[in-house]
Amino acid sequence: MFADVNATRARAGLPGLVEDSRLDKIAVEHAMDMAQNGYFGHASRSGQTPFDRMANARITYTSAGENVAEAPDEPTAYQGLLDSPPHLQNILRRQFSRVGIGAVDGPGGEMFFVQDFTN
Repeated sequence: MFADVNATRARAGLPGLVEDSRLDKIAVEHAMDMAQNGYFGHASRSGQTPFDRMANARITYTSAGENVAEAPDEPTAYQGLLDSPPHLQNILRRQFSRVGIGAVDGPGGEMFFVQDFTN
């Protein structure tokens, strides 16, 4: 998915994003939480937003965003993100320079994907 994001940005004439291990960690944790606790969304069941998770990890930024997807595999999930204007806007946002990606198998054969972006 990281390669797909940067290929999409390159086709749009934008610089690639740098993978950030701190963002990877919170993305994986959120994907795991969704898979284990049977929900799908940006806010956790305890109400934590992506921005709360970034703050808790002491990640500073002036611009941030998150994409989430649930699909049977990465190509299907990524195409769904590309087909959704708000998700595509995050992938192509000029202000973003860093990304973290999480992908976790769900209990029913689906996968949960999280992309966390910052500048």
